[in-house]
Amino acid sequence: MEERNGRGLTEREFLERYDPGKYERPSVTADILIFTAKECGEDSHLQILLIQRKEHPCMNRWAVPGGFVGMKESVDEAAERVLEEKTGQSGVYLEQLYTWGDVGRDPRARIISVSYMALTPWEKIRPAAGMDAAWYFVSRSGGTLRLWNEDRELSGQDLAFDHARMIWLALERMKNKVLYTDIVFRLLPDKFTFPELQRFYEVILEEKLHGPNFRRDMAALVEMTDEKCKSQGVGKPARYYRRKPDGVRPETEL
Repeated sequence: MEERNGRGLTEREFLERYDPGKYERPSVTADILIFTAKECGEDSHLQILLIQRKEHPCMNRWAVPGGFVGMKESVDEAAERVLEEKTGQSGVYLEQLYTWGDVGRDPRARIISVSYMALTPWEKIRPAAGMDAAWYFVSRSGGTLRLWNEDRELSGQDLAFDHARMIWLALERMKNKVLYTDIVFRLLPDKFTFPELQRFYEVILEEKLHGPNFRRDMAALVEMTDEKCKSQGVGKPARYYRRKPDGVRPETEL
């Protein structure tokens, strides 16, 4: 026998009479912070993909790619769909970051955003054709969010909505996780030199690392390949390394 509530209704009867319009329904979006890492000579930088908005609100400001969640898809499914629509890629590392629900964060309506962090090697992802999109180098130099490329430098006021806060939190999340997870390898190509690997760690950690200690601690995670990279000057060409298939994150500090 079906259980009845205090008004004598079964669950089926309750649902038949339920009025979904009784309560206001906010919209939900999935916003994707797409990061990669790129070598620039002897330097390495994190980069993030931003889109310049063509419509109000925040027209002409820069935003992380996003889209509204459909009524018949989960938020995770929406995030994967948005990522594929904006970049043509699927199977990219995707991690839920935070839910942004401040009242008034979007002037159109009550809109709640679930943000995600996507990490990918540089050569595996490109913006979809037709988008006003650009890669920006990103850092938190001196406690200030910096976004720049060869064309321009952005300030916090150049970003739409609360996306500057999203980016800051994503950088903090990466910094907190890089020492006990393998997320840095999500940004790297399949093969890399040891100096490149160390620079990527330093970029995320926002600090210099001691080379010999770093090599020691990475021994459990990477292995040398038979391939050498092309020599860029005097001295022996550097060897390429790759992630060990069964590599285990060391418990030591770098």
